[in-house]
Amino acid sequence: MKNCQEFFAGGNTCRGFHSLFHYIPGPETSRVIILKGGPGTGKSTLMKQVGQQAREKGLFTELFYCSSDQHSLDGLSVPALGLVMLDGTAPHVIDPKIPGAYDEIINLGDCWDAAALRPFKEEIAALIRKNGEWFTQAYQYLQEAGIVLEKMRYFMRQAMDYPALVQMTHRLLSQLVGSLPPATANRQERHLFGGAITPGGLLNFYQSIFHDIKRYYLLIGDHGSGKSTLLRQVNEAVAGAGHDTVVYHCAFDPERFDAVVIPSLQTAFVKATYPHSFTPPSSQPLQEQHTLALSRFANATVLKSFAAERAESQDRFWYLLEKAVTMIRSAKENHDQLEAFYTRSIDFSKVAAIRQKLISLI
Repeated sequence: MKNCQEFFAGGNTCRGFHSLFHYIPGPETSRVIILKGGPGTGKSTLMKQVGQQAREKGLFTELFYCSSDQHSLDGLSVPALGLVMLDGTAPHVIDPKIPGAYDEIINLGDCWDAAALRPFKEEIAALIRKNGEWFTQAYQYLQEAGIVLEKMRYFMRQAMDYPALVQMTHRLLSQLVGSLPPATANRQERHLFGGAITPGGLLNFYQSIFHDIKRYYLLIGDHGSGKSTLLRQVNEAVAGAGHDTVVYHCAFDPERFDAVVIPSLQTAFVKATYPHSFTPPSSQPLQEQHTLALSRFANATVLKSFAAERAESQDRFWYLLEKAVTMIRSAKENHDQLEAFYTRSIDFSKVAAIRQKLISLI
């Protein structure tokens, strides 16, 4: 999408729902609009329309999609206007911190006819309860998959020559820090998700978030070979040198990193093994591309001794992940039924008036 970047700010992970919404506003943000209201009240549509208006005026926008419905927005930022809009409903409940002066609530629930909803109270309650059950099962499957993944890391750790990996890392970080320009004042560090586990499976926005990158370091290697650790060390080294970074967390386990971007160098360090594989966007000419194969530090004989267990664990992991996706997809289908009740009760002329007022103010 032209003049725009796309991200996820929350994720369905092996640790449950994980929110990075507090990283959406930046130092340039002067106004945060928090949208409240039930499903189907038009929060995502309102943000999409405001974002479209901003892009038509030539303004750069950031779109933050919902991991439980990859076609819906959870957030919007227009940095040039200092504007952020957020969906402040569960599971990412957000309330004003400096009401009126910095952030404010717009309740789209004011646009619905409560009398039209009351006859369907039992059906709505059942759908809400069922939604919670689907997500509980999804997170149980993801948690179980996390245990299997840790077993896969264990096998890899038995084979790794970590002293040799440390030596390579030291050389790499020394070169990286040496190539940095003078430090910037008021260094910023932002944390987001570049991908998510969604009803449509594993998705990422790498084509969007790497649109201005000229230099790539692609990290490949099996689980346990040290990719996330290396990314953390890259971030710490660049931070220690006083430079901005953008950290993209793992969609499966948010305590791990999938990528680190260094804006001052237009450089990205990124995992490039499935499902992180991607093609660098053609919008920016590529100057350099380096592949860091961390599995080369593993003893092939040791790995071969675990071959059967590794294959079994890998099959089990993907089976559990697919089960989790099925649960998230079922929750989405359930949510669509819930939205239908609210959509029928909404006075969209009132929503349109709110949108027009917002656009006029912006």
